[in-house]
Amino acid sequence: MSLLMFIIIMLVDKIESFAPISSISSSNHHNIMLMSQIDEHNQSISRRDIHMLNKNSEHNNNNIEIYDHQRYDIKHETMSRRDMLIKNVIFLSSISSITSARPHISFAKDKSIGSSSENPVAILGGGGKTGKEVAKALAGGGMYGISMTRSGKEVQLPKPTKEYVQCYPDPVDVREADSILKAMQNVHASAIVYTASASSKGGTAFEVDDDGVANAARVAESLGIRFVLVSALGIDRPESKGYQMTNTLGGNYNGIMDAKRQGEEKGRKEMTKSKNYIIIRPGPLISVKSKNGAADIELNQGDYIGGGISRDELAGVVIGALKTDKRGVTVEAYRKATRQKIQPQFEDRAGFVSDNGYDGLFDNVKSD
Repeated sequence: MSLLMFIIIMLVDKIESFAPISSISSSNHHNIMLMSQIDEHNQSISRRDIHMLNKNSEHNNNNIEIYDHQRYDIKHETMSRRDMLIKNVIFLSSISSITSARPHISFAKDKSIGSSSENPVAILGGGGKTGKEVAKALAGGGMYGISMTRSGKEVQLPKPTKEYVQCYPDPVDVREADSILKAMQNVHASAIVYTASASSKGGTAFEVDDDGVANAARVAESLGIRFVLVSALGIDRPESKGYQMTNTLGGNYNGIMDAKRQGEEKGRKEMTKSKNYIIIRPGPLISVKSKNGAADIELNQGDYIGGGISRDELAGVVIGALKTDKRGVTVEAYRKATRQKIQPQFEDRAGFVSDNGYDGLFDNVKSD
């Protein structure tokens, strides 16, 4: 115990009598199930909560309310002045070790989304190419995530990415809402990014791109967290050649555009109350990576204009969707250099561009 901490405890003890202080549990970086959670039985408290207490104590020296939507079972807990002071001293004495253990990061506008390993962004379909790019983009922006797959196998990610994005060790089947809910509750997910889609190895289009989307949206709504869906360009244009060709790929992909269209509709319906969703419709995925990031990208609405986009650019748009304050939005995303009308007879509609990063792309979009 430091001298400062000892002196404060002694001074406070002279004023009034208090209950024993609870112990502080250490983080287990190898077990996502135990990572800095409040223990309801011994009331141990994580570093993140100490920071919250320290901040709140400026406004209220007697009663501190710990509230983080459905993440902790302890609510409206009254805390003594002695407990509060001791926790603040512990926080101050440990701050140097915290800052040296983690690199400096730039948080999202909404501090609760991916701002720590205790409330990561969950990537459903994390083992796919798009899911991996989203993981890289999260890490690149200093945001924390967790990749989830149907098999539960470890997702191969670059070492720098692994500092921010972990792999969920158990299978998560989007065809079962309970499977999604259990995983989200276990990791205290702050948002869901849905990149899962039909594949030859398992899951038809109607199981994954339709019902799976509805399941994930339902879970996001029940937990009060953001839902970002990666869909497809041309969903509202079933008469277009692109829609019809893609819709008849056969096998597990058969009817995939119909499935995605129904999945979008069900997702919006599941989130009618909060509208805490953003649907991104990328054009054809191209292999040439971005040179200028968000400066090369344009968003549009109404399914009139589209074009190609690389996966790293798409991942950037996903990060922008997590950071923006907008809700209930559906957008088409493409590289400006490839923009074209989805059908020749369509009018040319101006899109949304940004000089202020990917989240700036959403500044002027309209809600559905």
